[in-house]
Amino acid sequence: MGSTLRLAGRRRFLIAALAACAALLLAVTTSAVAAPSAGDPAPATASATACASGQLHVSGGCVGRRGVRRHIEAMVREAMPELGLRATIIRVDTGEQPLVNTGFGNSMKGVPASPKMYWRIGSIAIPYLIDLLLQLQDEGKLSLNDKLAKYRPNFPEANEVTLRMLANVTSGYPDWVQENEPFQKLLFENPFRQWTANELLHWAFTQPVACPPTTCFHYAHTNFAILSQVISQVTGESVGKLIRERVLAPLGLDHTQISRYPAMPGQALHAYTGERGVYEDDTFWSPSWSIGEGTVMTSTMADVVHGARALGRGELISPRANRERTALTWPGLFPKGLYYALGITLANGWEFQNPFIDGYTGVAAYLKAQDISVGIVTTQLPQSSANGVGNASILLQRLSEYISPAHAIQLPSAL
Repeated sequence: MGSTLRLAGRRRFLIAALAACAALLLAVTTSAVAAPSAGDPAPATASATACASGQLHVSGGCVGRRGVRRHIEAMVREAMPELGLRATIIRVDTGEQPLVNTGFGNSMKGVPASPKMYWRIGSIAIPYLIDLLLQLQDEGKLSLNDKLAKYRPNFPEANEVTLRMLANVTSGYPDWVQENEPFQKLLFENPFRQWTANELLHWAFTQPVACPPTTCFHYAHTNFAILSQVISQVTGESVGKLIRERVLAPLGLDHTQISRYPAMPGQALHAYTGERGVYEDDTFWSPSWSIGEGTVMTSTMADVVHGARALGRGELISPRANRERTALTWPGLFPKGLYYALGITLANGWEFQNPFIDGYTGVAAYLKAQDISVGIVTTQLPQSSANGVGNASILLQRLSEYISPAHAIQLPSAL
């Protein structure tokens, strides 16, 4: 019994990190605070554009691309033993030109990590869903100000919760994993079980709502699972089909697969976890528990980075919708300089998602001011396989301090 409780507690802590923003915004997930506005990102400095052709402005001044690449690669190599990383894959693009695109460490013994490997991208799929939602608003088929009751009146507070509140996670709805020990126990007992989105929503609402709508930021994938249902109802199509046709295909993301099943479409970056008290390969555990219909995805680093850049530029939605996508809606819920918009975290000009799912920690990030896009995924060694630390987010912070000193990200120590 004691062992089961210890494992459940460990699972609760680690899966809370899956939410990523729950860790990033830990101080504001329980109640509203009288915090100042999140503020605008720092403007780019004049020196950022004063470098000669072929050079980039970094923390040390103007440096050639080769020197910047070597510095970033050395930074990752130094961080690997410090953070207890088994493998790291990183890609950094300036504009559409790759600057760094390499793997470090091993996927499995004797198999080096490669940028061509597939991995579970978790919440990186959420911005794809949000772009689909905003496309439908652009077309007049729905409004983010619509009350949920218009589409799904059976959910709690549906007459008060809007689609916008679902998209920026201020509905107050509970998550099916966080603080839900009976559900966590089922996950531990059979990590290969296939879950349906309806089952996940049922488990979410076995818990009470966290707060009245817009009075707290409580990160829960429940919000996005419900948005998937609303979109399907409005269009008469599955969300998976719509994302393929309206997001993945137009952007040429040919190596991104939507599937709730464990199989991957190509060579996988193997992941490992110590959540069950033993260090084990969990690459092919079922990902079906993680998020709603049409948003469970695997991808390669090239697709992840291309997607982050394209969505950051607003390539598939109107300029007005793209401004709405990153707008701060409820200033009182967030600390200065860090907030959650529509399915995306904003920090000092960077926008990013940073999933933590079954042994993978990841990041997809874009900095509009310098047109920099970043993708990172890590897997962990035994000593760091159950500590709940978002290692990819740590690497993003360090990278931002070097490559974009005017837009350095400062993440909470709770990460």
